[in-house]
Amino acid sequence: MYKEELLTVESYRSKEDHVAFVMKIIAIAASIYGMCRSFSGWMFFTYFTNLSNIFVDIVLLVFAGFNWNRIRKDGKCPPVANGWDIIKFMATISITLTFLIYLLVLAPTDPSGFLGAYMGNGFGSLCVHFVCPVLAILDFCLFDYPYKSGRLHVFFSIVPPLCYVGGIVALAYEGVRWNGTMYAPYNFLNFGAKTGWFGFDLSQIGKETLGIGVAYMIILLVIIFIGIGLAYLAIKNARRNKKTEGN
Repeated sequence: MYKEELLTVESYRSKEDHVAFVMKIIAIAASIYGMCRSFSGWMFFTYFTNLSNIFVDIVLLVFAGFNWNRIRKDGKCPPVANGWDIIKFMATISITLTFLIYLLVLAPTDPSGFLGAYMGNGFGSLCVHFVCPVLAILDFCLFDYPYKSGRLHVFFSIVPPLCYVGGIVALAYEGVRWNGTMYAPYNFLNFGAKTGWFGFDLSQIGKETLGIGVAYMIILLVIIFIGIGLAYLAIKNARRNKKTEGN
């Protein structure tokens, strides 16, 4: 449970707003640069990396506006609506998945090597897979302690991935294909492979499938998202309690 004490204007982001504002602007600029380096038509918008960057950019821009407003008014502003905090929580979770999948799966297996994977597209890959995600994660963990989350709020973390999967499945049934024959942009979501939704055949592992049914991969992703969400909310709650204890 949260402490009942109210955070004072002085302790609540007096100097933090300046740091938070700068972090957000750098994250947005890096993300936009990286996406511009890789834009290639409308299919660009079917990749989770790009969608998560766009999502977090929009949210960071809104919250940068909140930061700037508090800076101008010396912190004498009404608190941010909790609905905005929930949206930012979802955006942070989304960009975290982009960060982790690239760091742990895609970059290590890239033909150009781990570092080469990040240096591609004039460092654009570094911007969308590392700079923007890390700054967005730090911004949430350090400065979003006022967010009053309930026990069930962790389930908001699964909204972005499930919406994404639903959209990809709909596009696939409309005839959209990736890399010529794939039913999804990523092999672990390619339900058109031999393993389909519920199959399991590790001998099929390759560029078009991981040999595991897509349904099982979705369950795994949901578990991962919930785990990350619990961790972020725990960090946020610890920061909030520490701030209130200091007042």
